[in-house]
Amino acid sequence: MNQIENMATQKAIVLWNISSCPIPDGHDPLMVVQRIQAAVEKSGYVRRNGEISITAIGDKLTEDPGEDVMRRLSSIGIALKNGDEYQMDLYNWADENAPPGTMMLIDGHEQLGWLAETLSEFEDKEFRILLAYPHRDPAATPFPCKQWDWAALFSDEQETTTTSLVVNSSVKSPWFCEVCFVAAPSLEDFTTHLKSVKHAYGEWDRHASKNNVDRTDPANLPFGLSNELDLLLNQDMVRRQMLTSGRRRGPLGPLRPRLTFNLTHSKY
Repeated sequence: MNQIENMATQKAIVLWNISSCPIPDGHDPLMVVQRIQAAVEKSGYVRRNGEISITAIGDKLTEDPGEDVMRRLSSIGIALKNGDEYQMDLYNWADENAPPGTMMLIDGHEQLGWLAETLSEFEDKEFRILLAYPHRDPAATPFPCKQWDWAALFSDEQETTTTSLVVNSSVKSPWFCEVCFVAAPSLEDFTTHLKSVKHAYGEWDRHASKNNVDRTDPANLPFGLSNELDLLLNQDMVRRQMLTSGRRRGPLGPLRPRLTFNLTHSKY
């Protein structure tokens, strides 16, 4: 093995959908991370004392796993990302780490199946692929690589292992909201953003866009959650009504309404 290849095998990235593969009830979050590290190390692709980057991804992090678990994960270098897409995270990591680096994805079987073509592309470039997902069915695996049943990683039969891999986040911001494209400077700012009106509107905007919701009909809008959110929803509805009715001429620009009121944490 030449020096460049040896350096590459010292690094691994783990993208963990903590919504699809939550921390099992009664399990210590830090023990779960240790079992993930041990699985990567036992794969034989990453050498002792290698570097591992882990990002926990979820679409409602303040609810599941909750702020206490977020704080514990963050304290040991686990990055947190609010969202449900991570394909570009793989490409960004691959751009900065030459093959044969190791990529481990932890997600639902269906979601991993959608990434099969992308994973095949990385394997062709000699990256090592590892997968973990609930209810692993060997007869219906989404990709021919080393795989684990998510629950089996934490079964009593699994021996407690001390891993030598060092957690070292390689992302530019350890706290990122994909919905609003916000990179927070701290965990406190990140949780504040996720509970903000701006983020609540961003979540609604994403849901409405994905599901082709008619936002000119007030009956389809989630009014009543807060005065500030009602204002944003009403601004958006009026702009769209004007667009569809033809009463307004000329370019409208972005349809997303502006924040025209003051919030305590408005910069997030």
